[in-house]
Amino acid sequence: MRSNRLLLATLALTSLAGCSDQGFTSFDIVDVFRQNPPDKVDVLMVVDNSCSMDPYQTALGSNFDQFISWFAEADVDYQIGVVTTDMDLGNPNRGRITTPYITPDTANADAVFSQQVAVGIGGSGYEMGLEAASVALTDLAGTTNAGFLRDDASLSIIVVSDEQDSSPLGVNSYINEFYDIKGARNRDIFNASALVAVNLDVCPGAQTGSSTGTRYVDVARQTGGVAADMCEAMQSADGFENIVFDLSLTTSRLRNVYFLSEEPALRTLQVSVEDDIIPCDTGRWHFEWVFDETIGEDRPAVVFDLRNMPPVGAQIAARFFRGTAVDDEFCQADDAPAE
Repeated sequence: MRSNRLLLATLALTSLAGCSDQGFTSFDIVDVFRQNPPDKVDVLMVVDNSCSMDPYQTALGSNFDQFISWFAEADVDYQIGVVTTDMDLGNPNRGRITTPYITPDTANADAVFSQQVAVGIGGSGYEMGLEAASVALTDLAGTTNAGFLRDDASLSIIVVSDEQDSSPLGVNSYINEFYDIKGARNRDIFNASALVAVNLDVCPGAQTGSSTGTRYVDVARQTGGVAADMCEAMQSADGFENIVFDLSLTTSRLRNVYFLSEEPALRTLQVSVEDDIIPCDTGRWHFEWVFDETIGEDRPAVVFDLRNMPPVGAQIAARFFRGTAVDDEFCQADDAPAE
């Protein structure tokens, strides 16, 4: 039986003339996915309010439309709250989420968002973003935090800071606590993202006190969130906008990257959305080795163009024979004609 299977695979591979000739009726592997974002997402934004943060708060506040772009696409019921990194004992608002929370029903939501993330620059120079998130999500009774967490909503934390986290506990202690809040260790239930200083050489001149936010980056990578460099984002007109767009995609849980269970023989790779096979030369998807933040290594993946992502509720299937994902003749999105 095994020899017959290997013979079938060999015959199929040698008969292929190109990616459009995928006439298989059976495959070694069939990976099936669903484009199923959650109905509800609670988003806690932890914004650094130390003296060097003014330009970043302004840039964040002006990109509300980008931030909710994928929420609107997926029809997600979102709730956004803001807390600062200032956890000094003398701060009466430490760990307190600003109200009202921003929802799809908020009037002039862009203006409210801009106002709320402009948290000022008078906060402590010992930023404790992870501790602030912890308090905001666990100290609920009798505070403005009480109505933020919804039992049936996914949770995302987004930290925006140009300095290292000074919270008292280890990174994994906070990660475990955040997962425990939702009762599941699943990126579809919880993830965290970090918009932080990474390459200090390109930070704006006024930000001489910046430091690399490695602790925040660690949390983002372990939970499947976005880890982005705010300093580099400020160097181009649309850099910050593009990063906020990526944050929206990750936070809304819409997916354009689908990791394959094994390495495929590329010219056997067939991708379908619902019952429609999508040829590889349409430019709607391409094969790529993608770094998986949750395991810390590259994995083979089908990547959809953002303009052609599978719709909400769609079933996506990737069928292929095992092999080596190296084939110079396999069509890639960059080589495909425009639709």
